[in-house]
Amino acid sequence: MPQIEETSMAAEIAAKFINYTSKHVFLTGKAGTGKTTFLRKLIKLTHKKAVICAPTGIAAINASGVTIHSLFQLPFGAFFPDAAGNIMNQNITFNFNTPRTIVKHMNMQGNKRRMLQELELLVIDEVSMLRADMLDAIDFALRYIRRNRNVPFGGVQVLFIGDLHQLPPVVKNDEWRVMAGFYKSIYFFDALALQNNPPIYIELDKIYRQDDSVFIDLLNNLRNNKITPEDTALLRQHFKQDFKPSTDENYITLTTHNNKADSINRERLTQLKTKSYFFDAKVTGEFNEYAYPNEKSLELKVGAQVMFIKNDMTAEKRYYNGKIGVVHHIAKDVIEIELPEERTVISVSPFTWENVKYKLNEATNEIAENVAGSFVQYPIKLAWAITVHKSQGLTFDKAIIDVGDAFAPGQAYVALSRLRSLKGLVLTSHLRESGLQQDQNIHYFSSTKQPAEVLTEQISVESYDFIRTYLLAAFDLNLIRYYIKEHLQTFDKSEKSTKQHYDNWTMELYADFQKITATADTFINQLKGLFAEKTGHTFFNVSKRVEAALKYFNPLVKGVSDKFLIQIEAVKEEKGIKTYLTELLELEILVYEQLKKMHKSKALLLAIIDGKEFSKADTDALLNVSERNEQLQKAIQLKGQVLKVKSAVEKKKKEPKVDTKLISFELYEQGKTLEEIAKERGFSVTTIEGHLAYYVSTQQIDVTKLVKPNKIRNISDAVESQKTKSMATIREFLGKDYSFGEIKLVLASLFPSEE
Repeated sequence: MPQIEETSMAAEIAAKFINYTSKHVFLTGKAGTGKTTFLRKLIKLTHKKAVICAPTGIAAINASGVTIHSLFQLPFGAFFPDAAGNIMNQNITFNFNTPRTIVKHMNMQGNKRRMLQELELLVIDEVSMLRADMLDAIDFALRYIRRNRNVPFGGVQVLFIGDLHQLPPVVKNDEWRVMAGFYKSIYFFDALALQNNPPIYIELDKIYRQDDSVFIDLLNNLRNNKITPEDTALLRQHFKQDFKPSTDENYITLTTHNNKADSINRERLTQLKTKSYFFDAKVTGEFNEYAYPNEKSLELKVGAQVMFIKNDMTAEKRYYNGKIGVVHHIAKDVIEIELPEERTVISVSPFTWENVKYKLNEATNEIAENVAGSFVQYPIKLAWAITVHKSQGLTFDKAIIDVGDAFAPGQAYVALSRLRSLKGLVLTSHLRESGLQQDQNIHYFSSTKQPAEVLTEQISVESYDFIRTYLLAAFDLNLIRYYIKEHLQTFDKSEKSTKQHYDNWTMELYADFQKITATADTFINQLKGLFAEKTGHTFFNVSKRVEAALKYFNPLVKGVSDKFLIQIEAVKEEKGIKTYLTELLELEILVYEQLKKMHKSKALLLAIIDGKEFSKADTDALLNVSERNEQLQKAIQLKGQVLKVKSAVEKKKKEPKVDTKLISFELYEQGKTLEEIAKERGFSVTTIEGHLAYYVSTQQIDVTKLVKPNKIRNISDAVESQKTKSMATIREFLGKDYSFGEIKLVLASLFPSEE
């Protein structure tokens, strides 16, 4: 488990759930408990392949991640999981999406698709702003891309981070009128994808921002809908309706609307008689203007009150995100800020914000961050006033709070929790009851939180299932065997291409790999038996067998990897060979990745047994990565070009310009029967069933709407008992009462990745 500095027990439990189980986790905490620090260190150290995303551009930049829409290529608008259900007869006046429109909109490049197929951990930051329907859209996209439609999020673990007592998701009344037919609330935890597999609720409890116990109690009551008469009386003590601070008191005003904050800042800046200086940001590469973390053109004057919008990354730690100062001196490329509390003057340097994009490293098969663009600007902004929304994550010593017209539950809490203590608080308006009360859905979800002892016990149970699943997958070579067989079937002796010369080489390699796979299958059955015993010695017994198995399989699987690389090197200068080389490279990467999983499964098991940490660095140390990279880079250099890898699961012919199955689907959505569609299109019913099987595969049609339940059950039983997916064999077994179309539909629901 990666060690997080200054960890509380809750932080350690969260890290263990993330690293040693596959359970989804909701990590929350009061303002100032260190959620962001936890995230940064976890991502740096976790052994899982992870990406970070957030609902908005600014939130994504601050989290060093990407937006949800860009990561999954989701169109904007509400998402309805059942296109043919509750919305068909409603008069909808806003943009919305369904599974079909998401698939139609998705045009994902090979590398990005492979990256999402390799993904193990998805982190969603600032989850308070995430709508339930957006999370269901993510769920559908991952199931579709990973071709694992029967498991939530396609088998990816999700870490949700945020404080639900802060600002809620935005939903319009006309949107909610329709969405209420699907969702209990608009919050992420009521997404359909989480109903049968809710996240573990973990709350960080150590507050770093406040050390005033009276203030902490007040904030806790605000969060928990338990405002007492004493709390109200305490807040009234800080009410000063017409408070006007002197210029040297360094108060910042927190208000609810942008125009009010902008007006205050503009007015105060104009009142200064000193000269204006303008500092233009340097923007390079890709950087969406809506995600700019500061003004593109920053106007400053000597005497202006400013605040820092980043922490000081130097060893001196002279300022923090939200610290107030005053512009002391300005010259060309020089800005000096006076810090009144410390009575010092410091020089400020520009800060670089990076727009990160994720990409799969073709050589290592690891997910890597790539900087797509940057925004360089001084990390300060005018700070006589700021909106509550933009104050999230900031810390102030003194603040004038004007949230009498708070338009969302929890805004009062967000505003008050920015302060270090009550000493710096001034209220210029009384807080309305609606601004204090929290949403009852949040209150109910919060009640699912379990004590640390229960969570610790649950980690033990979940880690048992996690390592069992990981070990079985690590030694399962059948998928690679399938792809090598598929590659073998591309050889055609009637052709005269250079590739055909290596038919025998491929047949021999496949025959050897079949033997390795058969032995691995036997070992997997042994593992299943050992895990089924569930004794105090299970892990010890498993570890001994895994150690012996790895000694046996390592040289064999490594040998297959080497054969591919040697073959690439041997034939790469021949003519007309590039497609063949790409196929070899794809297969080699799959084989080497499986070898890594074998080694990692053993190391993870030993870490769990010994109670030790297992980090990204430990993963990198399992094999000689540098030697492999050098070997691979040499192999893929081809006459000044580098071979590009395509996803092995993406080898599909292009769809015809007119998608005949889409026409059948649209007619079906209009409410027509299979017989009516067949008659209108001049096809047989079996052909129409074949068309709709694709949409069963993509979960856009429920197979129970097309095939009777007893037939679904009998076809499923036949697949299991006959150990086959052959429609002819299944029909021969069941009889002529079962059409090929019905069998195809059920197979599409059972094996969606093969449609």
